Amino acid sequence: MKTSVETLSEVEVKVDVEIPATDVDREYQKQLGHFGKRARVKGFRPGKAPRSLIEKTYGPSISAETARALISGSLKDVIDGLERKAIGEPAIEPGVARQGEPLKYAVRVQVKPQIEIHSWEGIEVAVPPLAVGDAAIDAEIEKKRDAHKERVPVEDRAIDTGDIVVADFEGYLDGERDLRLDGTDLEIRIGAGNMIPGFEDQLIGAKVGDAVTVETAFPDDYHHQPLAGKPGRWEVQVKQHFVEEVPEVDDDFAGDLGFDDVAALREDIRAKIAADAEKARTQSIERKVMEVLLERNQFMVPPVMLRAALEERARNVVRMMQMRGIDQKTAIELVNQNVKDLQAAAEGTVRWQLALEAFANQQAIDVDDDDLSAEIVERIERHGESVARLYENPDLRETLRMELIERRALERIVAKARVVDAQPEDGETPPTDDAAAARPAAKKKSKKKEG
Repeated sequence: MKTSVETLSEVEVKVDVEIPATDVDREYQKQLGHFGKRARVKGFRPGKAPRSLIEKTYGPSISAETARALISGSLKDVIDGLERKAIGEPAIEPGVARQGEPLKYAVRVQVKPQIEIHSWEGIEVAVPPLAVGDAAIDAEIEKKRDAHKERVPVEDRAIDTGDIVVADFEGYLDGERDLRLDGTDLEIRIGAGNMIPGFEDQLIGAKVGDAVTVETAFPDDYHHQPLAGKPGRWEVQVKQHFVEEVPEVDDDFAGDLGFDDVAALREDIRAKIAADAEKARTQSIERKVMEVLLERNQFMVPPVMLRAALEERARNVVRMMQMRGIDQKTAIELVNQNVKDLQAAAEGTVRWQLALEAFANQQAIDVDDDDLSAEIVERIERHGESVARLYENPDLRETLRMELIERRALERIVAKARVVDAQPEDGETPPTDDAAAARPAAKKKSKKKEG
């Protein structure tokens, strides 16, 4: 078998293949024999027709099967013989198999670009310095107070903004009774805007046991079109009235959270915020360093890798939206509306990975089996024994090895970078993980909550 390789682009090669005539003749006779056993020719019992008649009747099919068998049998050797590793499925340009002639066909395959990373030392990036202010600590304490708030019944005053009311009500639309507008034991937070405009305001001043008539109209853009713009009336029976009380920030509150006093609580919060901020700062440095590195080192991205990354990202986005209660059809529509952003993010991911892989090869960065096993043990300790079963899969172990190699490559590049202090940019949000840092985030659609 003869092969010749032609480079079509940075990420695609074409291999012209020639299989000798002797191999073609051998396979042709083999296929002719198969057809002779199966073919039904008028006037002959199955398998008894002369080979010359079989060939005359089924010649084109025999040639096609001969070509298919020869291409299928030689393709693996052709791909394995390439100097660069093929990725994705090959595209075959088949030839015609004829007796006495060599079979010629071509294969187009995508390959990873040959990247030589340069100008990686001394990259300068500006990142805001690490700082933990009292305002951030106070905000965390407020979250803890809110998490420990208690609902207390109100008996000595009327309903006011911020209170919680539990009520039953009967609804009327255009003056006619309408069961669609009824509610039982509905919890209403006054002033939250969860009901249609005007509904909550008309409960202010009432007390438990009162019957209140609420009259207001549905908004013209109400999500349920049959009700949009129509006047409604509700006969509301107030059943319960609550307020939420948050604890005072004192030593007793700190004690409930497991600390000796408020000072110890604040110090613990400060340490956790500092750790999170340091992690976010590190990720911001990595992101900015990689942005410069990728700008200095341009290369093509194989379409097959881009497509795979885009599909994976789209699946993950759909899955996350479904977890938030969005139905699959709507989730897919939202993904399709943001496909350009997703594609840009996917391309960023692939560029990040290819650059670090190339750099690791240049620098002979590797992860041995002992280091790989140590990482798996650490993950088992963090996430449980189910992880151990996952990493029994050799492919997953090698995927993890590549992740660790890329991590070491990134650490080496960042270690040679020059980091200077900068003021935070308006609206800048530190990345939450390495993957997010590597690529632009897709824009998200927000849905306004309606009453």
